[in-house]
Amino acid sequence: MKIFFVIIFLYVNAFSFEIEKYSFNRNGKILEADAVKGEAIFKIEKNKEEAIKKIKEKGYEDLVEIYKNIYLGKSKNNFSFSSFSAFEQIGIKAYPNRVFKTFYISNDPYVPKQWHLNKINAFPAWDFEEYKSTVTVFVLDTGVDDSHEDLSGVLYSTQTDVDINNQSVTADLPPFALSGSHGTMVSGTIAAVRDNLKGISGVARNIKIYSVNVFYGGAGLTNEATIIKALSYIKTNLSANIPGKKIVNMSLGGPGDCSDSIQVVIDDLYNDNFIIVAAAGNDAMDVAVPANCVNVVPVSATDQFDKLTYFSNFGDKMLNGLSAPGASIYTTIPNDGYESVDGTSFSAPIVSAVMGMVWAKKPDFKNSDVISIVKRTAYDIGGDGPDKKYGWGRADVFKALSYIESNLNYKGVDKSFVAWPNPFSVSKDGFIKFSVKDSAVYPDDKLMIFDFSGNFIANAKKDGVGGFMWDGKNDSGVLVAPGPYVAYYKSEKGHYKTKFLLMR
Repeated sequence: MKIFFVIIFLYVNAFSFEIEKYSFNRNGKILEADAVKGEAIFKIEKNKEEAIKKIKEKGYEDLVEIYKNIYLGKSKNNFSFSSFSAFEQIGIKAYPNRVFKTFYISNDPYVPKQWHLNKINAFPAWDFEEYKSTVTVFVLDTGVDDSHEDLSGVLYSTQTDVDINNQSVTADLPPFALSGSHGTMVSGTIAAVRDNLKGISGVARNIKIYSVNVFYGGAGLTNEATIIKALSYIKTNLSANIPGKKIVNMSLGGPGDCSDSIQVVIDDLYNDNFIIVAAAGNDAMDVAVPANCVNVVPVSATDQFDKLTYFSNFGDKMLNGLSAPGASIYTTIPNDGYESVDGTSFSAPIVSAVMGMVWAKKPDFKNSDVISIVKRTAYDIGGDGPDKKYGWGRADVFKALSYIESNLNYKGVDKSFVAWPNPFSVSKDGFIKFSVKDSAVYPDDKLMIFDFSGNFIANAKKDGVGGFMWDGKNDSGVLVAPGPYVAYYKSEKGHYKTKFLLMR
């Protein structure tokens, strides 16, 4: 097998080893595969001591025998091999340390139409899903088709209907009352059954959907009093009987400021450890209510090119939010149907599903912890840090779960000390920036980077009076290895620290 190494791009998988592409010739065809960067497997058949010396001279200073005369070589200086011909010429067989993975892909026939799954990195993330707790998403919408082939298995057996005319609440048993197809579309985006040889796949596998029909008795419209009543009913009457973690998805809203009346019930839910997610709106104007309320995560819509859709709302409130795909989202409709739809209504449930997957994997997290992780691991497609179009960036479920897999210790992190983007990609981002909320940087202030073993790496440079920046290099100007790092900020005002993940 003749091997030609071509570095196409580098990345860190969930267990923090760096990968490079290599190409090889098989039967006259040039194929590509993944290998661990800076590592090689050597088979030494004779003159072992001399062979080991030659291998080390080529940059593989760390050699470990993994079987009889078979060694794994690692380059401490992150050496990247370009060809194995040099080893062959001196009688040493050398191979890339190829990356193996499970051969998994959903068997649902319409998954190829779900471009958004690839965009948020759902496919690699699915290998790391863990459901250590029940996660329920309350979908406040038009009701859900409980007989749908892709949804019946994830729905609770009861739907709550809130009448828009008098806010009366009734428990609805199957078949659920539908006030439109919208709620079925939203629910399929979150949790359509995966691997059932039917239809599509939801972002999350094992999230449960509790349908709350807040359009009951109306003709495509609801009102603020009905939403308040529904949220109140969830907190007072449903929450105690629903186990595990709870998320509210509201793919609805209207123009104007958040009122005190809806804010108070949202605050009560948030303080009761709920996560509340809402669509930013489709009017190309300021973020709608209730997405613009405090303690709600507003979600704007992006297209296949990571651009804000022409219809998506935006504005100051997005500084607290996220973006997600919202154009041509292929999802469920009533009567076992499927359809491509547009709107921030379908961006919000993608974020709700990502939040749910993180929470299911780490059920000891508070709602604020989950929200913070999803924000900090989002793909930053606007300006540095949060911006008025994309918020913290486009949700990336693989990065979120990878961040957890890297076993970072979340305790001891100062929430007022912000690092972004996090994870930090040297090749894509160039710099990671740090700032302390509501605080200026003074001339004698210092920010130091350490690895997780406590070894000093570098001093970060000042970035004006607002913070610091670091380019991923040690004080000798050499790029450091990927992995978790600690930033320590020292000033007369106090000491702060935060943790971040560096990627190539």
